[in-house]
Amino acid sequence: MTLKYYKTDRVSSLVEEFFHLTFDDSDLPFESTVLPVCSTAITFIFKNQHRFIYKKKETELSGLIVTGQFYESFQFLVEEKGHSFGMMLHPTTLYKLTKLDVSKIKNKHVLLDSFSKELHNLLNTIFIEHESDIPKLVQNLKQAILKLPNENDSVVDIIDGLIAHIHSKEGMLNTYDLLAYVDFSQKTLETHFKNIVGLTPGRYIRLYRFVKLMRKYESNTIKLKDLIYMYNYYDRSHFTRDFKHFMKQSPKDYFKTEHPFLNKYLNK
Repeated sequence: MTLKYYKTDRVSSLVEEFFHLTFDDSDLPFESTVLPVCSTAITFIFKNQHRFIYKKKETELSGLIVTGQFYESFQFLVEEKGHSFGMMLHPTTLYKLTKLDVSKIKNKHVLLDSFSKELHNLLNTIFIEHESDIPKLVQNLKQAILKLPNENDSVVDIIDGLIAHIHSKEGMLNTYDLLAYVDFSQKTLETHFKNIVGLTPGRYIRLYRFVKLMRKYESNTIKLKDLIYMYNYYDRSHFTRDFKHFMKQSPKDYFKTEHPFLNKYLNK
């Protein structure tokens, strides 16, 4: 398995990363837990199929797909050699490009055509025409994205500002803290945030904090016991509850096995 990233210059305000994932016969069958990273994604699966299992429900997909915000981990399986290329989007980008309620695809992988036919029609041909030339694919995707209408309104600007604040605090705050920066009621804030981002602000904050902890753990820079303290888990049992929620297994079971795919994309 190889996972390669490409620069997002010129579109970095909309795309967090371009990624190319390749599987050879020696990698198969492949299975991994995937921890969501507070982003939506658009991915083209070339010629083979990928399988996703979430809460025991299996989805098989190929072609151009969109992944909504997930609030829990899911299983990712590949049984045929092939490759896929995708874009991890800024939390508000999918809404900016479609003006559609992103929460409609929460915890789902679906064909992009079923979510936004217009966006599918624009991007699908680019992926197909440049499957064998990834640098050219990246270049053409950047050009297409820059031409897309993505006019911000005042509410989207506010949500972008709140997301930047959440990230600057590494998720160590709560929804009430956000209310100090907006003129919304809590209910209105949650409605706007969920519509534009796909999760409520409370869930986004909780997941983002956990992801930041896991990224630092996977980078081997800080011991786990220190990370638990750093990220305001008041005791180990509190951390264990969050861990079981997001990863669907205990920390003990997780840390005694290798997770090469998780390590690659968390430790980039």
